[in-house]
Amino acid sequence: MIIKVRHTNHGETTTRRFKIDRHIKLDELKNKMCERFNINYEKGIKLFYFDEDNDHVIVSFEDELTLALESNKVPIFEIVDKPKIVDRECIYPQVPKGDPGDCVKILVESQYLTLANAMRKDTEAWGTYIYSNDSDIVKVLVHSEKMGLADDPPPYDVIVTLRLLPGNLKYIGTTNRGVTTLNYGPYDLSFIVENVRIVPV
Repeated sequence: MIIKVRHTNHGETTTRRFKIDRHIKLDELKNKMCERFNINYEKGIKLFYFDEDNDHVIVSFEDELTLALESNKVPIFEIVDKPKIVDRECIYPQVPKGDPGDCVKILVESQYLTLANAMRKDTEAWGTYIYSNDSDIVKVLVHSEKMGLADDPPPYDVIVTLRLLPGNLKYIGTTNRGVTTLNYGPYDLSFIVENVRIVPV
């Protein structure tokens, strides 16, 4: 069968089509992809699949691969190098930059950690749990249930670790914890919130 695979490196996306056996094992498929894109397999990779709803689904087990390969259309996969920590920190409200697979740390100062800031009308976020990388971080912290905020600033800053992911064809907005995110797409870079660390001031 024919599959399509995308890989992004330093902001440049390459797409290849190649033939595989429908009963291929996950490790064998990852090895083949690494060969085609000249990736060092020892570094480790993550594999994602775009399903029929264009959702970005991680493929970690053999049964997940089987479901992906049962699609009636040409399956589209995304291969992501093992995450690394980017050698810099952003300071909110800067937009995180990097490549899919990177982890980026963002310092959010106490003055911004208020409910009023999360509810501002002049900032937006797009998606649910996976967000476009231009989404407002404070809105995302509340919407993704990573932090609860109050009217007054807390006595600490936070360092938010984001995992950058490939872009999605579609982001679905929802309302959660009083924060509404929007529908959008396509967009070329996404993130999820991996960790929030408190830094006393």
